[in-house]
Amino acid sequence: MVLNKSVVYLLVLTGAIAAVLSGCKVGDMDSVEQNGGGSGPVNVSKMGGDINIVDAPHGASLNTMGGNIHVGKAADFAKVHTMGGNIVIDQVDGYADASTMGGRVTVNSANGPLKATTMAGDIKARIVGTSSNERDIELSSMAGTIELTVPKDFPMDVRITLAYTKNASRSYQVVDSIGLIQQTSDDWETSMGTPRKYIRAKGRVGSGLNHVTIKTTNGDVIVKQE
Repeated sequence: MVLNKSVVYLLVLTGAIAAVLSGCKVGDMDSVEQNGGGSGPVNVSKMGGDINIVDAPHGASLNTMGGNIHVGKAADFAKVHTMGGNIVIDQVDGYADASTMGGRVTVNSANGPLKATTMAGDIKARIVGTSSNERDIELSSMAGTIELTVPKDFPMDVRITLAYTKNASRSYQVVDSIGLIQQTSDDWETSMGTPRKYIRAKGRVGSGLNHVTIKTTNGDVIVKQE
């Protein structure tokens, strides 16, 4: 397809406007590195390329069509999405929502509600701090291992669904230190296409204040306390 000059100009102008509105100088397919500043959250939206935010004292909303995303420290919230790449959040003091269509998600320190999803990759998350307010956790991968670490006294109601397909290269398991009740389906189910069985685990710690939901296919689930 051949684009005329006016269409090309319009596309370039649209991209430039989007970059200005985001509050950052953004080049498609290039990396973006920034320290948060000003009184508002850091907003970056790109057509492709890595994003690296060192500090976001008022939160961060980040989106790239293809590339890795790294957040050093975010207060208030961190909402990050990439169509293909790894996500690493070193520290977030509020709500975190991280999603990728293909890659790993790592959250090293989260002191708030957490949602992490990937279509293909591992998820590793560590929850810190006390829990006087409800801090729900939702972790989901279509193909990968999920590891969650929580404080020793973290009150939670846990629900885990692990599916493994008949053609899987190895067996998978739910490993936990809190005494979850586990049940494995007897028959291969075909409602999702490839025949699969399920390991379902559930349990409660303390008051069960926080709802923890974990789902994966062909990957281990590990829940640890520290």
